[in-house]
Amino acid sequence: MIIDPHLHVYSSDTARYSIMGPKPEQDGSVELLNRTMAEAGVDKAVIVQPKHYLFDNRYVADCLKRFPGKFAAVGLVDPTAPDAPDRLEELITEHGFGGMRLHLGRYGSPSVLAAPDKDPIWKRAEELGACFTLFGRAEDYPALEPIVSRFPGVNVVIDHLAGVPANEASPCPLLEILLRFASYPNVNVKVSNVGGRSSEPYPHRDTFPMIRRVYDAFGPERLMWGTDFPHVFRPGATGYLECLDLIRKHIDFFTDEDLEWILCKTIQKVWQFD
Repeated sequence: MIIDPHLHVYSSDTARYSIMGPKPEQDGSVELLNRTMAEAGVDKAVIVQPKHYLFDNRYVADCLKRFPGKFAAVGLVDPTAPDAPDRLEELITEHGFGGMRLHLGRYGSPSVLAAPDKDPIWKRAEELGACFTLFGRAEDYPALEPIVSRFPGVNVVIDHLAGVPANEASPCPLLEILLRFASYPNVNVKVSNVGGRSSEPYPHRDTFPMIRRVYDAFGPERLMWGTDFPHVFRPGATGYLECLDLIRKHIDFFTDEDLEWILCKTIQKVWQFD
């Protein structure tokens, strides 16, 4: 089985699902997603709430209802709101989401997301078995380390290799920030948006040494791939099938057993699809 743990969807029906952020640049419907997954042989996926809807998670929730068992989901909740724990619980218990995403640069200093007054939402996540996915610049991640360490029972997933560029000059301080999180057993990393980390054309071989260091630090049991659909259709972007083949064909240090984890089993540790 192959599961894509990082993609976004949004509807062309803007009367029903109002766009609150920038207008999408390309089709991102769940219908296109289903066709794309079928063509690539991908069985299931984790939908990440897109920024276009901000905290209105209705379209993603409707996708979960329309295709039971095929999708899991990560929503958006304002973590600074007093009722954030309750809004997270609503997503989990009423709509079947598996967690929420934290945009590290959205709320001022990232340190506000790790302050003691954010413990209640992390505690609620721990009680619900929900995860947090983290998205931001690598230099912002140290601010989240205190709260990650306070809640070892909460699964954490770092998106897009923490944004670390492949061409970072030695001694690679941004990569070292990411590698430091390997000391927390609850932290996982997405080897996704690899083209965005690269200065070379596909298959982005300049990223392989960095990915190798992440692999050595975290092990395959805490790595997962991801396509970032529908951004894969932007001009010059790595295509959907190419994202998959990058992992299973071009990175030559991944063994067959590693691929079982990276393409499926690690994802199943974090999200349920029933």
